[in-house]
Amino acid sequence: MLGIRPLLRRGKSLARTFTSNSPKPYVVPENAWGRNRAARLELAAAYRALDTLGLNEGVCNHLSVVAPTADGRGEGMLVLPFGMHWSEVTASNLVSVECKDGQCSLLEGETMPEITASSIHLGIRQIRPNATVIMHTHQPYATSLACMKRPEILMVHQNSLRFYKRIAYDDNYGGLALAFEEGRRLGTVLGDSDVLFMGNHGVITVASTISVAFDLLYFLERASQVQVLTEAMKKEVQLIPDDKCQAMSDDFWNSMQLYADANFYASYRKLRRTQPDFEI
Repeated sequence: MLGIRPLLRRGKSLARTFTSNSPKPYVVPENAWGRNRAARLELAAAYRALDTLGLNEGVCNHLSVVAPTADGRGEGMLVLPFGMHWSEVTASNLVSVECKDGQCSLLEGETMPEITASSIHLGIRQIRPNATVIMHTHQPYATSLACMKRPEILMVHQNSLRFYKRIAYDDNYGGLALAFEEGRRLGTVLGDSDVLFMGNHGVITVASTISVAFDLLYFLERASQVQVLTEAMKKEVQLIPDDKCQAMSDDFWNSMQLYADANFYASYRKLRRTQPDFEI
């Protein structure tokens, strides 16, 4: 397995496709190894933080990011290896996978990811190559809505507004994603949206940075939870008027990266206090 050196305390952090310009709680050098290390640190933090929130399901579900290899010779998809619980994920035990002509191989690591991770993530990226970060979960409240005949995030709360006209809904359950064709189908349904509700399955968020993809999953679950609890009262639901939805959604997205960074890196710092081994 490719050795991953301990976190460096010297160096300069860069703006990258999978991070942002926000100050980071870690420092890495300005080279391929540093970009690989940054991706590993942030993705490991995302796995651990989402696990503490209970948004994953056993050893299933998967988060990935496209990043250069540590040796600078190529680019691969970082993801957790098959059979690993999210609470066990560290920066160094993530694996990097490359797929060409339908054949996948390891660039870094020793164990291939679950086949559905490759099929979903790499298949979607064939349709949406700008989806640097993809996160797929079966988080309870959002998934419960995905099981409805007509799943929809209603504009019942301000958390819902960030998803106004940004969600794609797939009502054609495709079974286990065991081939790239299913990933490409999901990518086609996703289109230019930021979130995909997978009918009778779960949800997917895509973004150019780990913090935004993480933030979308977090607030998607919160919006879904409020909606489920509101509808459970069996009383008339007060929807936010349409004429306010677009303006408020625009306000959210104009500052999305700023607030997503604040939320994600706060979780990162908390993990340093409670689960410091994620940086190994």
